[in-house]
Amino acid sequence: MGARPADYVVLLTPPATVGAACEVVLLSGEPEAFLPLILVLQPLTVLGIVVGLVQLTRSTRGPSTFKLTVYRGEPAFAALPAFRRQCVFNGLLSAALLLMALNGMRVAGRIVPTMAWAILVVNGCTVLLLLFRMIRSGPLLLTRDGIAVDGGRSFVPWAALGPGPEHQLWTVTHPELIEGARVKRFQPGQDVPLDVSLWFLFRAIHTYVEHPQQRLDIGTPEELVRLRGTLARQAT
Repeated sequence: MGARPADYVVLLTPPATVGAACEVVLLSGEPEAFLPLILVLQPLTVLGIVVGLVQLTRSTRGPSTFKLTVYRGEPAFAALPAFRRQCVFNGLLSAALLLMALNGMRVAGRIVPTMAWAILVVNGCTVLLLLFRMIRSGPLLLTRDGIAVDGGRSFVPWAALGPGPEHQLWTVTHPELIEGARVKRFQPGQDVPLDVSLWFLFRAIHTYVEHPQQRLDIGTPEELVRLRGTLARQAT
């Protein structure tokens, strides 16, 4: 349950389309066609970048996005990765940079083409890093035994968590109990975007830290309904 296939399409389609369009212009032997190409594509990509940036700031999705799943043979709640907003922004930004760089390579001299190649390299590395992150991503799972981070790359037993210094907060009190990859600072959702707001996720974890008896019901439809109702009332 990593990144959705459509996320890869949203990320890679804009730069691939721009690259193909520029290639057609170059092979046609009419480099002056770059001007109408820029006049059409550049405003569209800029508008798309703005929309993608607005989408990145929206993080109010609540516990309705929790899913029922199975982890290690036990029922669990899953908060799935959500890369779509990042893909919209980065895909369109990559397309805009690609269009600018390919056009810059046509400029005579050494400085502008060199900058264009630098943009292509940085742009390509950024897309590859995001793809690597998407491929390795996984859901965050609430189980009866603990919290599986990033699909289980790290596992935080409930015994490793305790009440925080302030009311209605929690903290890692026994980091030595954490299994798998090292978790320096357990803030789920910051390394991998999740289809649920951090507020609801932290409140859900706090609920089970404060009420250990409720952990036995994790993964059941009845407990999911109760959890959603509790967090919704707290939000209002």
